[in-house]
Formats: sequence, C-alpha cells, structure tokens
Amino acid sequence: MKLIAGLSLDFKRLFFVFSACLILFSFFGSNLSLAQDKKSITRLYSDYLKGLQYFEEGKYQQALEFLEKAKVKDPDSIYLRLKIAAALIRLEKIDQAETALIAAKKIAPDNLDISWILIFVYSLTDNSQKLEQEYESFLKKAHELKPKDVGISEYLAQFYFYKKQPQEAIRVYQRILEVNPKHVGALFWLGYLYDESGRRQEAIDTWKKGLAIDGSYAPILNSLGYLYAVSGENLDQAEVMLNKALEAEPDNGAYLDSLGWIYFKKGNLDKARKYLEEAIANTKDPEIYEHLGDFYLKFGNPDKAIEYYREGLNDFPDSINLKEKLQRYGK
Repeated sequence: MKLIAGLSLDFKRLFFVFSACLILFSFFGSNLSLAQDKKSITRLYSDYLKGLQYFEEGKYQQALEFLEKAKVKDPDSIYLRLKIAAALIRLEKIDQAETALIAAKKIAPDNLDISWILIFVYSLTDNSQKLEQEYESFLKKAHELKPKDVGISEYLAQFYFYKKQPQEAIRVYQRILEVNPKHVGALFWLGYLYDESGRRQEAIDTWKKGLAIDGSYAPILNSLGYLYAVSGENLDQAEVMLNKALEAEPDNGAYLDSLGWIYFKKGNLDKARKYLEEAIANTKDPEIYEHLGDFYLKFGNPDKAIEYYREGLNDFPDSINLKEKLQRYGK
C-alpha cells in the first residue's frame, strides 16, 4: 500500500494543499471563520480600502503599502494580515509571506486559515520538512476542534501512515470506528495496519467484520485472500475472494497478482503464470516481479526467474527483496 508514501514530492505538495483546503471548507460558518474578523475592517478607513482596490487591480506593491499602513491601525486583524501575506505571495516574496503568517499565527494560533496558507507557502518551496510539520499541525488542530469528523480523522490517520507511525494511525482508526462502527474503509485500513504490525489474528478478525458489512468490498477481499495465500491456508476460500474482487476491478494488478499467487500455492502452474503475467502487464510493482521470479524458479526456469528479478530491480532499485534474490540466484 503506497498512498502518500509512494507519491512524488510534487504530488505530495498538491495532496497536502488540496486536502487541507477540503478540511478548511468544513469549518466555514463556524466561529473560526474569517468572516468574523472582517467586522474589524470598518476601523481601517481609507488605507484598507485603497489597499484592497490595488489588490483587486493586480497592483500588489501598492496594495501592500496601504495594507501595511492599515495594519498599524488594527494590528490584531487576522483578515488584514492574511491579505498582506497574499500580496507578498503574488509578489513572489515567499520568505516575507512566511514571516507575516507566522506572526499572524502567534496572534491566533487556532486559526486554520493561517495554517492552510502556510501549507500553501511551503508547497512553493523546497522545504519539505516545514511543509510536513505545518500539515501535521493543521490536521491535529482540525481533529482537536472536530474530533468526530470522520473525514478529518481519515486524513490524520493516513498522515501517520505516511510518517511510518502505525500505532498512532491505529488509534485514529479505532476512534473512527467508535464514531461509525460500520465504516468499511476504516476496517480495511485498521486490518492492514494490524497485519503490518504483526497482529495477524486481529487483522483477520477486523477484515471479517468488514466483509460482514459489505461482502463485495474488493480491498478487503484482496487483502484477506492474499494473507491466506501467503500462509498457505484456506486457499479455496482465498480463490473465491480474489475472483470476487476481480469482478469489481478486472484489471487491478494487485488483485491479479494475489490470485496468481494463490494458484502458485495450489500448484496450478498454468493459471499461476497466466495471472502473474497479467498482473505485471497491468501494474509495475516490485512484489509482482518477485512473485514471477519465484514462480519460474520453482518450476525449473532459473534464467527466466533471474530475468524478472533483474528487471524488477531496474525499475525499483530500493527493493531489498529483489536485491537479495538476485544476489542469491544471479549468475
């Protein structure tokens, strides 16, 4: 399961900005909205109005000059400070925009608008660490303000997954299920995290709960079926599960690989090869390359096995398993 962890840096930036924006929308109309702060602009008189006019005309330097004058009259106006930050961003003065936003955050640490714009600012830079820190801060604050909002909780859980903090992610998914015990997606991810943490029976029990709610939920059918395939147990049941998952997503490489591996464990040579080769044709994945190599190795074609191990390692040079297989069996 790759999700955020498997995304490029550029896509991570987009994901953080977009997901934070979606969360921010859920707070519109609350007492955290900047609409409340707009009431203070009546105190800013002409400086604010001139600054706003210049901003709307795209004259950001002139806008900035008048907005800064207005800030002297109302230094606690968050709306005004964010307008200044927006002008600085338009002028590509990113460092100054960051400074302005950090100052605003000190005045209103619970204001999610400030945090969201900081996320956007950091997305424009190469400072991935600051981007992740601000995104985490944003998620934690949003979760604190709306602890029963399942959508916010899911983003937080996925962030913990991305940060390789499985126990934190498990706790968030457990809380989601306290709010909504029939959330099949949360049951899938909780089971996955249990499995990754070595809590195999808890994973099985959790996935079974999910299938009792929705017996056609393909991710759980695949995960539980593959778990059985790896352990070599309940292979007939696993075969039924994967065929059902493939009815929903016939071109899913992970599902094709799982079914191929089930047939591999059952000793069905022809079907195993068929599904494993279909899997790699649909999805380039190190585990599928490894499975194909293992398949050919077991059935007496080491040259073909090495070919797949090597091809997989060329595509995924960080794969430890493929490196070990190539070192062990390569010539």
